[in-house]
Amino acid sequence: MLQYEENKLKAVYPHVKNQKRYDIIPHLNKAIESEDIKDIVVSESISEGDISRIISTFPEFLEEKLTFEDTEVEVEGGRIDVVFKTQNDETLLIEIEIEARDNAIGQVQRFKIPYSEKFGIPLEKIRLGIVCAKISDSRITACKGAGIEVYTVCFDKKA
Repeated sequence: MLQYEENKLKAVYPHVKNQKRYDIIPHLNKAIESEDIKDIVVSESISEGDISRIISTFPEFLEEKLTFEDTEVEVEGGRIDVVFKTQNDETLLIEIEIEARDNAIGQVQRFKIPYSEKFGIPLEKIRLGIVCAKISDSRITACKGAGIEVYTVCFDKKA
């Protein structure tokens, strides 16, 4: 299938972009469910890998004096997307999602104890976070209740 926007070819389905495969059926379903067609264009224009590279290269986007440690860290229960050290010698474990859903909240919570045990870091020195392009208000509330920090990828026009 070919997707045109203003008489210009926008996309071909299926296709691969940023090491992610896009098939037509999920794309059409998302388009049908979306209130604004821009929602599906925005969410497909950046990948989790893109977000990982951005925050690994520029950790100050998340927090001042944050130091990048590692990506794709294996622990019992899963793989931590990005690990940082804070200026207070805390460890910040980050789960990256394009759209953060309930599973992201559970996933990042599963990392804390195994990471503590594997690397000998006290639990009180480990913070949890999610970096995403989109998250609902109800999920932000759930993250607050669980002590999970939420960062959204956004760009503010300065001029």
